[in-house]
Amino acid sequence: MDDTQTAYLLLGGNLGDCVETFDAARREIGQRAGRIVQASPLFTSPAWGFESGNLFYNQALEIRTGLDPYALLRTILGIEKDLGRVRSSLRTAGEGKRYASRIIDIDILFYGRAVICDSVLEVPHPLFPRRAFALVPMARIAPDLVHPQLNRTVRQLLEQCPDAVQDVHPCEDPAGGRRRVCGPEDEPVFPEGIRFMAIEGNIGAGKTSLSRRIARQFGAKWVTESFEENIFLPKFYKSKERYAFPLELTFLAERYRQAKEDFVQELFSPFIVSDFSISKSLIFAQNTLQEDEYSLFSRLYKIILTTVPQPDLYVYLHSDVDRLMKNIRHRGRAYENDMDPAYLRLIENGYLDYMRTLPPARSLVIETTDMDFVNNEEDYRDILRQIALAARHAVEDV
Repeated sequence: MDDTQTAYLLLGGNLGDCVETFDAARREIGQRAGRIVQASPLFTSPAWGFESGNLFYNQALEIRTGLDPYALLRTILGIEKDLGRVRSSLRTAGEGKRYASRIIDIDILFYGRAVICDSVLEVPHPLFPRRAFALVPMARIAPDLVHPQLNRTVRQLLEQCPDAVQDVHPCEDPAGGRRRVCGPEDEPVFPEGIRFMAIEGNIGAGKTSLSRRIARQFGAKWVTESFEENIFLPKFYKSKERYAFPLELTFLAERYRQAKEDFVQELFSPFIVSDFSISKSLIFAQNTLQEDEYSLFSRLYKIILTTVPQPDLYVYLHSDVDRLMKNIRHRGRAYENDMDPAYLRLIENGYLDYMRTLPPARSLVIETTDMDFVNNEEDYRDILRQIALAARHAVEDV
């Protein structure tokens, strides 16, 4: 029997890096308060109830929680405190509240159909029907939710809202503006429709370095594969036949965990960049497993694939084997010292075969053999231009 309850929260803030703070808040909510079911895009609007030069960011969340309303309130107050918020009291915002700029604010808008009004908590939030900055994001995720006291839907409340709805704007870029690619005037942008981009490549292609830099530049959430924790990897390079199957199963299990936990939670961010996708499990398994092992593995993979998010854009960094070997030697991982170039060629062919199965408009191969996008700014900018162009085509193809 499911003893959880649906609750709706509103994140708000206008101090510091609000996008980064919201990322942290969602992670903490998912770990401490309940499972995030869906989230609205980020919106910006002027300060409400006082004057401020900083726009506020807001985002609505739907969660499933096993906490009662008061335990939920205590939990989100604890999250606010851990993220740097200082509150003057436990009471939710009411008419007499003195408003001020803040790092993070997490309000309980609804808790099921509960109606609570006491000295600690008011649910539904008493000012919700009057606040456009709360109604607009809520209308994105729960337009037909009925207010238990007013007997009107969120959509109806938004239509009747006395607040300036036109002042609430979707935030297309996780950094607060647009996802600009290089210079401020002459470069394209990553369109809003690209929310999940996977950057893939053979061993030593530089996918981790590139994805990390793109994520930092554009305020995206970066998800990297936790491959170094795989205890079978060093053993595999010493005895491939013996350790291939447990290696690939372990990788698949870990990638599945990341896809279900990291990706699903972080897809509520405006933009996520990863240095892997779960498809690489099948690519490597094709070239490492015996026929009967691969048959079993592929059946499991197909079951898992239907349950995890897929990239909006899949970018493959292609580099010749000599360059890959040079990069591998340079990074100096002991278990890669005896890497076989023939193995890299097998993996490369597997990736290219997989790329042919993807929609052309949603995949991109970038030739990086003669590039140094880590140390050469022009090479990096060139890659960004190629990705931005492909991203626009991917969105147009939807």
